[in-house]
Amino acid sequence: MKSAAWAIEGLRVSAKRGWRASCVASLLCALLKSISPRGERILSNLSLAYPGSTEAWRKDLRRRLYEHLGWMVTEILALQRDPRQAFDWIEEVRNRRYVEEPLAEGKGVLFLSGHYGNWELLAAWYAQYLSEKGFNGFYIISQSTKDKDIARLIARYRLNAGIKLLPKTTSTLEMVRLLKSGAHIAALADISWIGGILLPFMGHSCTHTTGPAVLGTLASVPIVPVAIYRKGPFRHAVEFFPPLPVPEEKNRRLKTELLTRGVADALEKMIAPRPELWFWLHNRWK
Repeated sequence: MKSAAWAIEGLRVSAKRGWRASCVASLLCALLKSISPRGERILSNLSLAYPGSTEAWRKDLRRRLYEHLGWMVTEILALQRDPRQAFDWIEEVRNRRYVEEPLAEGKGVLFLSGHYGNWELLAAWYAQYLSEKGFNGFYIISQSTKDKDIARLIARYRLNAGIKLLPKTTSTLEMVRLLKSGAHIAALADISWIGGILLPFMGHSCTHTTGPAVLGTLASVPIVPVAIYRKGPFRHAVEFFPPLPVPEEKNRRLKTELLTRGVADALEKMIAPRPELWFWLHNRWK
């Protein structure tokens, strides 16, 4: 195990909610602020997305983003002791009906989210939520990091929380089959994927994956946006949004493009209330 993965595992032993978690989070927050990973990219992205903002505002948002990420990692590590803790940490769930209705009908759902809030906690909570209902068909579309040791660690943490993994290399037909069989699949659609289409995002053009639009259309399942908002350390609110409307368009290419525009709009609406919770480190606008 490489040093980074070894260090993470060492922190996991100490990351228990209370004063221990506060110490771990303080250490991680201080480390992030000191190293400032992709700090200039964050400021550049913010300047692009918020052209009227001041440098002071952008630097303050970067600081708050690092604090959020420090707590996010701490929460993920603490969750490994017992994934059912997620029920205590999610204090509020808004618009639960958007998932309860298809669940009651045995229909599949494609969840649309992004690298926003504590997205790992969101997935763990939903896996536990479904498990309580006797349903064991929750998947996330995942992409491994370049560091194999870190990738194995993340996969282990997710599996421990009851999350099933679908590598991005999984065929579209297989994902469609799972959705038609009643599976619930979550996709993080806020990063630039090769082979997508150019569409506006926060006022500027960038590449958007057509994956969610294609899967939702072929499987005839609702695409339900969902976000998690931080209220404080170990305190969160989850909000489900109305399923994306399916365009009444017979041309498949145009229908996919219009639905992908809906995906981009949904992501913008998630991020707008609390921009400091989004992962601005991505090179979103290449």
